[in-house]
Amino acid sequence: MAQGSPTKGDWVAWVGSYEDLVAGRRGELRIRIKDNKNSWDSAYPGVEVLASGAVITTTYGHWEEGEAPYILSVRIENFPPPSE
Repeated sequence: MAQGSPTKGDWVAWVGSYEDLVAGRRGELRIRIKDNKNSWDSAYPGVEVLASGAVITTTYGHWEEGEAPYILSVRIENFPPPSE
């Protein structure tokens, strides 16, 4: 959860390299998967990369205002190619 980020606490996919992580860089891109209605309790997802390159991710969160948290799975396809 990036401090000051407009998506802090939301379900966000970060795409970057190991070197980006080590250096504290922003990476290639961030994808806001779902707006969490609770400011902190969500998105400790499992992530699976399929042979096709698609990503399946599953987590819980407060996806509807005033409702109990529940689990969602999302399939993300067609990532842009990494920059050279």
